[in-house]
Amino acid sequence: MSNLRSTKFLLPLIVAITLFVSFFRLGATTLFDVDEAVFAEATKEMIKTGDFITPTYNGVNRYDKPILFYWMMAASYKTFGINEFAARFPSALAGTLLVLSIFFFVRRFIGEKYAVYSTISFVLSIYFFVYSHAAVTDMLLTLFITVSIFSFYIFNADDFSDGSHISPYVRAMFSYGFYLFSALAFLTKGLIGIVFPFGIAIIYLAITKGPKEIKRVFNIKGIVLFLIVSGPWYGAQLAINGMEFVDQFFIKHHFARYLDVISGHRGPFYYFIPVLLLGFFPWIVFFPSGIRAVIKDSNLTLLIRNIFNDKKRKPVDHRASIGLLAFIWFAVIFLFFSFSTTKLPNYILPSIPAVAILISIGLSEHDKWEEYSYVVLGVFSFIVGMIIFFFSKKYLFKIGVYDDTTWTLGISFLMFGMIIVSLYRLFLKKTVFFYLCTLMTIFLIVFSINALPIINEYLQGTLYRYSLYIKKNLPANEKIIVYDLNKPSIIFYSDHKILSIRNKEDMIRALEKNAHAVVIAKAKNISNLTQLGLNVLKNEGDYAILERK
Repeated sequence: MSNLRSTKFLLPLIVAITLFVSFFRLGATTLFDVDEAVFAEATKEMIKTGDFITPTYNGVNRYDKPILFYWMMAASYKTFGINEFAARFPSALAGTLLVLSIFFFVRRFIGEKYAVYSTISFVLSIYFFVYSHAAVTDMLLTLFITVSIFSFYIFNADDFSDGSHISPYVRAMFSYGFYLFSALAFLTKGLIGIVFPFGIAIIYLAITKGPKEIKRVFNIKGIVLFLIVSGPWYGAQLAINGMEFVDQFFIKHHFARYLDVISGHRGPFYYFIPVLLLGFFPWIVFFPSGIRAVIKDSNLTLLIRNIFNDKKRKPVDHRASIGLLAFIWFAVIFLFFSFSTTKLPNYILPSIPAVAILISIGLSEHDKWEEYSYVVLGVFSFIVGMIIFFFSKKYLFKIGVYDDTTWTLGISFLMFGMIIVSLYRLFLKKTVFFYLCTLMTIFLIVFSINALPIINEYLQGTLYRYSLYIKKNLPANEKIIVYDLNKPSIIFYSDHKILSIRNKEDMIRALEKNAHAVVIAKAKNISNLTQLGLNVLKNEGDYAILERK
């Protein structure tokens, strides 16, 4: 680490690594169902219709998410054309800006070492790679929530880590930044753009400065700015779509999604623990050490005791105060979604920058907990390596992959490399951060070049080829019948609207109305559909195309 500190090459190196991970093979795979394809198709329809207020999917109003991500994707389409790279460009750009914001903030308030640890551990993680390459809202949302929370901290701070004073003008500007970026988060994914920044800020102030100081979060001019930025689109939606917008956007996709299971995405209370372990491997092993250091630095027990009285205890330094903020930030989001009925891995992405900051603190601790972290890393790497070594080839054969699979041995050897690094640190007490970075970089490259195309082919390959076949052979004005499927990629790649049918009775009625019909269905439904007079045109993998002339 010492050879990186305070060098003029540090920032360019961080930027280069971030750009590489964010944009490496960004458009190399087709869009994944469901979310990537539905955002990409809805934006394509937005450009075709010229309606930039109400997104549509398959010609029907789509109220799942607010408008900002669609606008950014539309701008990307206008720049790069309608393709996979353009669909994913906003997420890659947001990921890059997010890393830079973490780097500058942490360096300014805690130090360069922590800035490097937090940003590199974040960039060289499966979580970052996946969501910087995904045409979904989550990386953009995470950027806005993160910068909003950073703005909150700055307008409540008195000085930087070097002792230089923060002027009242700068603090005022960042107080508006808190509201501005919260408004942008609100325009990206709805109410959590308000709930998380304000909830985290209120809890932090209540713990560190007492309940009476909560009022510092609220600013009349800031509220006006928030309404100016976010209000016009929401007002336009209410004026155009009225209660339909309220029922679908707020009731169904906010409250019902939290309280009920949407699209079958149920998960147990501990759902996000394995998600975090795998998504932030190997850096997650330093997370407990970071939390322990924050509790020790901030004297958290005493702070909690002082929440409900007038004592205004303040953490002793920026490492302690930012560590405490990061802990609250992570805990609020993690617990909020752990209690949610509907669960998906991307839900806790807005907490991951906080995890990265806590990991940077854990990496800086040179005590018994650091040794425990490397022991856990060695054990975890051994388990993962053995699973990959013994079971990956068998699983690939099961899904029909018979090509060269020696790359799986390479990944298992990378896991064993983690074990060697752990032992090297434990017994020789040498710095191993560079080696961990190297191993994770190789892992992400191998994953992108070898594993991701296989996953893409298995999940999307057949549907992609069917969609291109339909685009070439079916008249543009004829709808495709999609039977018991929710695969938006069919619409995106075929350039045809679909008629979605869920059961046999509805299929009979649809066939009575249409002399000619082309149907895409799961292969397991072939027998039921052929009984209705449909003939199989193609039967590949899990899906089939059928036709009635």
